[in-house]
Order: sequence, then structure tokens, then C-alpha cells
Amino acid sequence: MTTGLLLSKTIARHGWYVFDYPEYPSLIRGGHNTYQICASKNPVYCQSAKSDVLVAINKEGLDLHQNEMSENAVVFYDKENDKVDISNYSFRAKTIDLPMVKLAEDAGGKDIMGNNVALGACIYILGLDLVVCDQVIADIFADKPSEIIKLNQKAAAAGYGFLKTQTKPLLSVAKQDFHFLTMTGNEAIALGALAGGLQFYAAYPMTPSSSILHFLAEKANSAKIVVKHAEDEISAVNMALGASYVGVRSMVGTSGGGFCYMVEGLGLSGICELPLVVVEAMRPGPALGMPTWTAQGDLKFIVDASHGEFPRFVLAPGDGLEAFELTRKSLELAEKYQVPVILVSDKYLSESRYCFELDKKSFENSRFGFQKSPAPDKTGLYPRYQLNNSRIGNRTVPGTSQGEYVANSYFHEEHGLSTEDSNICKLELDKNFKKLEKMRQEIPEQFWQSDPKAEITFISFGSTKGVVQQAKDELKDLGIAINMLNLSWLWPFPKEQVEQVIKGSKNVVIVEGNIGGQLAQLIASQTGFIAKNRINRYDGRPFYSEEIVDFVKNFKA
Repeated sequence: MTTGLLLSKTIARHGWYVFDYPEYPSLIRGGHNTYQICASKNPVYCQSAKSDVLVAINKEGLDLHQNEMSENAVVFYDKENDKVDISNYSFRAKTIDLPMVKLAEDAGGKDIMGNNVALGACIYILGLDLVVCDQVIADIFADKPSEIIKLNQKAAAAGYGFLKTQTKPLLSVAKQDFHFLTMTGNEAIALGALAGGLQFYAAYPMTPSSSILHFLAEKANSAKIVVKHAEDEISAVNMALGASYVGVRSMVGTSGGGFCYMVEGLGLSGICELPLVVVEAMRPGPALGMPTWTAQGDLKFIVDASHGEFPRFVLAPGDGLEAFELTRKSLELAEKYQVPVILVSDKYLSESRYCFELDKKSFENSRFGFQKSPAPDKTGLYPRYQLNNSRIGNRTVPGTSQGEYVANSYFHEEHGLSTEDSNICKLELDKNFKKLEKMRQEIPEQFWQSDPKAEITFISFGSTKGVVQQAKDELKDLGIAINMLNLSWLWPFPKEQVEQVIKGSKNVVIVEGNIGGQLAQLIASQTGFIAKNRINRYDGRPFYSEEIVDFVKNFKA
């Protein structure tokens, strides 16, 4: 995984776009791992079903991936270390015996540095600059002793030098200025939260959300925020609500199983009108499912989670840039409307690595809904929840003179005191749901690309965006046009735009990573449109652009 990251960063620093897709099993003692990098001079949006260069760290790498090679591909393997007879494989590829372990040991390193020998070989075969790679190694291992950095650099140089005696490079990549960021979806979520004024983050580690906790914990001191590794998800959500009660911008992160535990706390946020952002990074379920694989199977649960009714936002970023922007926006929306905001990710978005640019590097955040000089009503208490007023009530923080109120999990009257009066309970719900009128006004235009010659319109949500985008570009090269609509704001639902797209499309195909067609059901519930054309994947793997391309080629209306 680290070697893949080193190669990806080296390519990016030459000015090329990259997209990285890692796979690994949910085994504590490890197992077969892969790290795929797709790189191009032009934007690249997803992984590929075929590889041009395969580095087989062991025999298993050859066995499992021998049928995934493109024409004119190159395969590196270590004959001596892995006792491999390459004649047993029917490669349509050029094979190169790269003695990774021996070269690493000859360079003064350990056998595990054979990975970096392969890194150096890749640097050569792709026509990249070894000096740039050396700098990336120094950056990634900056917290290691200098001798460790030098040994890794020597291992890479050994692989580079060995391959130089064996073959010519496939490419020649001239170094140019790189002006974009590369980061995983989770890193983008964490940075977006910091840009949005995050002050408190609590989580119990649960793949694939865990790296948000790791990233924020590392940055906590410099960012001057509190990061809490809670004992479980129930504690995490209630800690975050306590922080929100005292006026702090708060966020929690989890996956589907942990979100189940948080649902009661979500309802507490709804009835107390306490701002809260929940990152729900989906993985296959039910129960523990497949912890390190991907799915989009929690959509219906997220939109309707908790007993009773209360307004909420549900946002699903489709790439790294949206992950940054929508996380930042989530903290603002939660505070502005005093509602929970659920940010929907999945393993594919959370752990893939994206390229993107930011319009600016510094951010200022307005605060919403605080009453600094509260005035008690005739009862002598502060009317935090003004039931006969359609506006969103102003909050106070503990210690504000004459601003004391109760954040009560029961139905409550204006001061937060419990009540079972039917008229007051109805007024409270009416007041809360009036927020939806203004919340709907926040919905921006959803990602829409169209062509007047298109016969098919694909509708997707969240991380499937990049796959359809890549397929659209590949189909365009074949002279075939498609439309695509990707939804990143799922609730309140962007009904008007979806209806307009459906009305103007000849054939609508809904693409999503679940078996039941949850996006299709959501669209049907909001627009009345019943999709007859659907592509569903639910085996733990993401879509590939080749699947979409093949579907279009074989489509019959």
C-alpha cells in the first residue's frame, strides 16, 4: 500500500492526473492486497479492469491477476524468491524477472524493501524522474530516521538501475508543474471538516471511516480541535451532542453497523434541535458484512433513520472535491437549520485517491443561531423553542445570563420543559417541519452532463459518479453520446431537476451499488417514475467503466 502511494505521488508530481484504488481483505493477519493506480495527462475518474504494468510481489499476485493484463503490458515478478515458473502462465504480456529481494539486500536493506525495488523499476518503465521519487520517499518517511529514508531510496535506485539494463521505457513523462491536490476521500472529508470550522470529532473506529479519526487525531493539536476515540458509537454520538449543546461544531464518523447504534442519538439531535454532522461510510451488510469492501446499501436506512419524524439533510459526495466541499457545507447547514446532517460515503469513495483543485486555501465560517443577549419571557425563562414562530429559534450556550434552557429528549414546550399536551406536541412538529421549506432552497444544481444525441441517461448517486463519467468519455471516443445525472444532495430530494431530466430523456438507466434499487425507489417515491432499466452491483466491488460501456453497446430500448 505504501509503495503504491509512493508511485502515485511521484506520477502526480510530474503533472499527471491519478486515481488510486486499493483492495485488501478484512484479516488482522493480512492477506492479498492490491493497489491500482490509473494515470493520464487528462483527468481520470476511476480504476480500470485492465492493467498496463503488473507488479507481482509474490506468486499469488500472478495467479490472481494473470487475466487482467492489457495488450503490450509488462509484468514484474521475482523468480528466485517466489520459485515461479513463468511458463505456467499464459500472459499476453512482456514478463521481466526482477530480483526484488536480492537487489534490496544488495543495496543494504531488508527483504521487505523489495517493494521499493519494484517502485524504482516502475519509475524507469514509465519514464519518470528518479529524483522526484527520492523526494516523495523523503516526504512520506519524514518521521523516520535518515538512514531508513536513504535505504529506501537506494532500493528504488537499484530497481531503476537493474531495469535500465533490461529494456526501454514504455513512456517518457516530462516533469511539469503539478497544481492539484491528491488525497483519499476520507482525507478530503477530514480537511473539509476543518475548513468548515470543526471543533469536536468523536468516533469509534469502524472501517471504512476509521482513517478520518486517524487523520484528525494527528492534526488535533495544530488545528486546535478536540478528537475523542470513544468506547463505542453510542458514546461518540452523545459526546458530540453534548459538545453541540455548548455551541461547538461537532461531527462523528462511522459505518452502517455503528450508525445503527447512533440512531437514537440522531433522534435526540432532531428533537433537541442540536446541530450534528454524521459521516456514514457504507460497506456491505447486514451485520458485519464485508468490512473492507464497498456498497451503497444504506440509503433508505439513512434517509428514514430514527423513530418519529424530524427534518434532516442527506448529502453524498461523488468524488474528492465534493467530499471536501460537502463536508464543509454540512457543518454550516447543521448549525444554520439546527438539524442533523448525514454525509454518505462508502469504502470506494473513502479510500480511493483523487486529484482535484480548490478555489481557495483559506476559509472563514459564519456562525448561525446564537442569542448573545437573551431576554426571558413573562415566565422568567428563556423561550428557546418558540412554538408559534416559524423561524428557527436562537440557541444559547451554558453560562449565558438569563439564557438557560433545557435540551429535552421529550416533547417540550417553549422553554424545553417536558409536556404531553397534544396541541403543543403538534405545534412543535409543525415548527420543525417548516424548516424544510427553507432547507429545500439550499439544494444546488446537481451534476448534469448532457448531449442532444444521447439515447440513454444514467442516474446515479455518490461515488458512482466517477465511473459513469469515465464511461462517458470512453463512449465519446467511440462516437456514442450519453447523459449523466449524479445526485449528491439526496434529502431534501432535488425533485424538480430529477423530474426535468427524466421528462427530457429517451431512456433512463439507474446505476447503484445495492440489490434492491434504493435510489430507484427513492426516485419513484418522489417523482412517480418507475425505472425499468437498472444496473445494480452488490458483490462488494465498485463498478468499472467497462461495465457501463458494455451496457451501452448492448442496450436495447
